[in-house]
Amino acid sequence: MDIKLAKTQRLPMTKLVLLVIALLVGGLVVFTKAYTQSASNVVFQDELIVAKVQQGEFELSVKGLGSLVLEKRHLVTSISGGKVVEVLVKPGEMVTQGMIIARLENPALHQTLTQKQSLLSKTVAQHEAELAELQAKVQQAKTAHYDALLAYKAEKAQWQAQKTLIDKGNSTISMLDHQRSEFAMQRSQKQVELQQTSVATQQAVLQAKMTAQQAEQASLYSEIKLLKENITALKVRAPITGQIQDVFIELGMQLASTSSVAEVADPRLLVAKINVAELDAPQVQVGQQATIDTYTSRFGAVVNRVSPKVVNGQVEVELSITNTLPREARDKLNIEGVIVTSHQSNATFVAMPANAVANNQASVFVVDKHLATKKTVKFGQRSVNYIEVLEGLNKNQTIIISDMEKYTQDSQVLVR
Repeated sequence: MDIKLAKTQRLPMTKLVLLVIALLVGGLVVFTKAYTQSASNVVFQDELIVAKVQQGEFELSVKGLGSLVLEKRHLVTSISGGKVVEVLVKPGEMVTQGMIIARLENPALHQTLTQKQSLLSKTVAQHEAELAELQAKVQQAKTAHYDALLAYKAEKAQWQAQKTLIDKGNSTISMLDHQRSEFAMQRSQKQVELQQTSVATQQAVLQAKMTAQQAEQASLYSEIKLLKENITALKVRAPITGQIQDVFIELGMQLASTSSVAEVADPRLLVAKINVAELDAPQVQVGQQATIDTYTSRFGAVVNRVSPKVVNGQVEVELSITNTLPREARDKLNIEGVIVTSHQSNATFVAMPANAVANNQASVFVVDKHLATKKTVKFGQRSVNYIEVLEGLNKNQTIIISDMEKYTQDSQVLVR
């Protein structure tokens, strides 16, 4: 006997699919709600910059931009005026001390030198003649003095002889003759004194003339020496061994004395000058170590001067280079300088968030898996790329350091 089996009813395929989709959507909604908790916005991970909180030695530093500059520049000037007839150097060329860098021409100097030399010869000859004449007068005065002295001695001897005879009672010598002898002796004595004064006067005149002549000749010699130096200076020479930085003259130019000819400097003697923010300047002290970055090489330096002036919110700091200069180092090369102002041996710090300010509080988002939660953090001192964390963050936590300004109203955001 045949038994009829009851037919089992099956759900239509369309309804089954819809049921599965509904279950999945519901589960996803429940999962998302549970996972995101109170997240009110969504950010994409590839748009964020994050950093991990670190703990250890924290180096405080100040950064500034600037350039390398020559430590010393020597301006070469023309001692003599003249026309430029030859320029022997160009900027960038190396020169040695004493090397001729330009030649000038000045015929008037040569002409004046010839005239002064001729005048000197004439003056010397004239002075010699004058001295010979004065020396003759001195000799005449000495002769007259000698004759007067002999006459005085003769008159005195005669007077002494007469006096002796008279004292002995000899009546052959009258008192009148004796008095005449005495007057003659006195006259001769006075004549000796006058001639002695005449000799001294003639000698003084001779000495004064010689002094005046020496001064006149010395003046001429000095003028001639100066003219020769000016003629020699028509060849303009490098004052030091170094590199020509600039040349200010051209062929045919007429230069006055002290005109600028060129600038020369030792290219190995460079210093760095950087500008730091005026708020960072109080941390910078002479003697602090620094690093100079030419964007090709890095080398050490030390602070040797801090300007007392603020210009456009910047303070100039000069750094002395302590290491060997790299090959690209030259005057006016753009650089970046980082000055180490202090060290902390055990500090908590993190890469600089976009909204962080030194010694102030700021809100940052702490990332935990796919959820970022806003947290208030107290920051301390800042360095070039890092800032000290005083409160609010712990070692190895991850925070968002890129700009999150448009999420200021959110306490949590979902990171996808």
